[in-house]
Amino acid sequence: MEKIIAEFHQRSYPIMIEPDLLSHFSIQERLDGTGDQKWVLITDNKVSLAQQELVQNLKAQAYLSIEIENGEWSKSFQQMEEILDKMAEAEVNRYDGLIALGGGVVGDLTGFCASVYMRGIEWVQIPTTLLSQVDSSVGGKTGVNLKAGKNMAGSFYQPSSVWIDPCILRTLSEEQYWAGMAEVIKYAVIEKNGIDQWLENHWESIVLREPKILSQLIGKCVECKNRIVMKDEREKGLRKILNFGHTAGHAMEKLSDFQLIHGEAVRRGMLFELELAHKLGRINLEQYQRYKKLVEKIPVTRKEESYQMSELIKSMSSDKKNRDQLISFVLPDHNQVMEEMFLSPEEVNEMMK
Repeated sequence: MEKIIAEFHQRSYPIMIEPDLLSHFSIQERLDGTGDQKWVLITDNKVSLAQQELVQNLKAQAYLSIEIENGEWSKSFQQMEEILDKMAEAEVNRYDGLIALGGGVVGDLTGFCASVYMRGIEWVQIPTTLLSQVDSSVGGKTGVNLKAGKNMAGSFYQPSSVWIDPCILRTLSEEQYWAGMAEVIKYAVIEKNGIDQWLENHWESIVLREPKILSQLIGKCVECKNRIVMKDEREKGLRKILNFGHTAGHAMEKLSDFQLIHGEAVRRGMLFELELAHKLGRINLEQYQRYKKLVEKIPVTRKEESYQMSELIKSMSSDKKNRDQLISFVLPDHNQVMEEMFLSPEEVNEMMK
């Protein structure tokens, strides 16, 4: 079993990675040695169908189970209020905890609930998608969406532990699996860690979803993100490089009314932002083509929607990372150094037309 320690000012916690880690998972043994805590399980209807044995096992041990609808629309204040009301009615107290069993939506929503219920209670992550295993379950970002955009309300609130089992990825659809690979490719672009060559060497095993190789891949990504986040938990500087591909990606998600899943949106967002970096002269043609080829290793699993540049720019203009009516982008340079740049809507339109 691989154990990675995330260390922060207020809390340090383990991130455990191992095939079959969730087989016969015991809440008391893994999370609560005393048996005094009450645990609330939060999952979604899609996970309940795909992981019936795991869900039934955890439900049998949980004090309370809450199931939400799968999808980005569940990341709302309305859904959050319903969860908090159920917890209060069940007399969940400040010494109890939440278990997030699901992908990024379940994790973001559960973490935000944990951060505000009785001013903060314990919570743990059990991510069930590739995207959440390599990215969203690590780092403590929680939140819900507003009409204005994604994750406009939220908090930084670290879990007490993260439990990652790559075997659970066997049940993912092709779309969900490859959407998660977008965040993997992101690490290959933003860090000089050799992950691009490692991916090339192990691509066949990744396609076959071999648990041993996926464990190594997830470990590499988690180590990369953990190293960045430990240096900049609140995203004041270095952590911003993790937003590569997300400005354009979030805008595309919003324009699709969240029919476009996050990872696929990030894949498209990276292609957009790489082209922007090239047109700005930050990377040369050879570098642009190399990065583009890396992103395009991810199979396209759904029809590519086309957006008018004007509507895409309007959507990007409401991103929470923006400043002084300028759009925030994180772009690579010739030396593979990522930098946040602020461009006016007019500049983006001129470059990308």
